[in-house]
Amino acid sequence: MLTLALTVASMMAATQLPPLPLADTARMTVASRSATVDKTPPAPTVADHLEAARRALAAGEFDVARREFVIAAALDRDAGNVPVEAMFGLANVLYSSSYNREAAITMTKLAEEAGAIRDYNTEARALVDAIWLNLDAGQRMQAKLGGARLTQLIKDKVLSDDTMRLINSRFRS
Repeated sequence: MLTLALTVASMMAATQLPPLPLADTARMTVASRSATVDKTPPAPTVADHLEAARRALAAGEFDVARREFVIAAALDRDAGNVPVEAMFGLANVLYSSSYNREAAITMTKLAEEAGAIRDYNTEARALVDAIWLNLDAGQRMQAKLGGARLTQLIKDKVLSDDTMRLINSRFRS
């Protein structure tokens, strides 16, 4: 029995291939890595996520649209931009899903981000929506705070004519 085991072991050792030299292994690893990199599709852009969100919103897939708008906003912020289109889209999805308070919070956050970089027209447009959404959600104090900031922007005369027309059309007596 011992002879049989030694014979089998020696036959197996004789048929094994020697390991590849280290240089060849390294070359194969680099080659396989570059082949993988070449086949990797490019990462989706902000525009890709916005388009996917619009399609999902049009199809009534609010959860998908919300996710895509959130991703687009995050990518925009990572690039150093204020995510204007993504945040307005997200507020639209939230409002359509009857999350008025969350939509108001989204618009307030956009107003803050726009104000931080002195984009007063975007800040005012976001405040107009935030005020309306807060009132609709019964959040009177938040609406009042937004109204105070919007009044200050109007008094400072830093808004474009288009933004002033939008404000006047929304708050006619």
